[in-house]
Amino acid sequence: MGKDIQVYTALDAKVRPAERLDILLLSTEGAAPMRTYTSLEEIQRDFSGKKVAAMAERMFHQSHSLAGALIRKVRIAGIEAPQDVEETEDSEACTKAEGLVKALEDVRDMDDSFYFLLTDVTDEACVTALCAWAENTEPNEAALGAGVEDHRKFYFGQVSSKSYSNTYGRSAVIYSDNPEKEWADAAWVGCTGPFWPEGVTWKWKTPDGVAAADLRDSERDVLENNRVNFMTAEYKHEYVKNGICGDGNFIDNIVGADYITYQMRENLYQIFLSNPNIGYTDAGFAVIASGVYRALNQAVELHIIALDPETRTGVYSVAIPRRADATDEQVRSRIMPDIGWEAQLEGAVHGAKVRGTLQVTLNG
Repeated sequence: MGKDIQVYTALDAKVRPAERLDILLLSTEGAAPMRTYTSLEEIQRDFSGKKVAAMAERMFHQSHSLAGALIRKVRIAGIEAPQDVEETEDSEACTKAEGLVKALEDVRDMDDSFYFLLTDVTDEACVTALCAWAENTEPNEAALGAGVEDHRKFYFGQVSSKSYSNTYGRSAVIYSDNPEKEWADAAWVGCTGPFWPEGVTWKWKTPDGVAAADLRDSERDVLENNRVNFMTAEYKHEYVKNGICGDGNFIDNIVGADYITYQMRENLYQIFLSNPNIGYTDAGFAVIASGVYRALNQAVELHIIALDPETRTGVYSVAIPRRADATDEQVRSRIMPDIGWEAQLEGAVHGAKVRGTLQVTLNG
């Protein structure tokens, strides 16, 4: 006989891993293999007395962050201190900055799966070289078509020059009166980075351990015109100003667009790996397009793409091709006609559009 009252509770035990920024701290005080660290104790053990340990401590100790979590995971790799090298019969001349970039490329050759880069160098030439390096990590459409993998990076640096100028778009440089005491770049990432992948402005943040810079109004104007960020004090309120990259774009716009790109790629891989066959048909094209829609809808939920206040839907459009749109060569090569999409980035109180083209090869 059955019981009069029966209660059944099913527990979904699948754990959804939290998304976290993949950060590399690069030490220039001795070679060390790349390793993932999840505690300051481990970092202090391996890098005691070195600058990178102070950077990690500043990044981890951001108790006044508005984020709901704190950074507790970084990668650290070490290289020998780059030096100026004079030209000889056996080698070409190499500046310290060029040597730094070469050593970084060697690190990438072994492990290229990081996104944010910070280093312990603060001299202008090296910072500029790393800004330029980061700018060149994003492959263009032709490079992607030629098979180059997309391992784009974003670089955060700091300087103590009030006249420093940044012109590169995949980097953000912050001014500090005491760079090797404050480690303002690491503090800023530690304060704002935990929001990722949620879209959030990098302005108005107050990283612990970073004081308002001692600047005259004219010096602030120079830094702003040169697209260098800094801690300011206005009407007794201290915060980072202006949360921009070297090309004048806002950091959250760049990071948000990168996340959309990453998520679309991941969705497409999942679709192809989980389907035994995707036909070269309108229905097959729709299956592929579902990965695009899913990425864009997720970006809306994360406040990366704007939400229309009237319709309560994301401000984006997707143009899905039809089988009839394909050329004979595309059919023979099993290459789907491009999916075109466009979205309005939320960008805090700012606005910006991003456009994308998705190229996909299908099964027959």
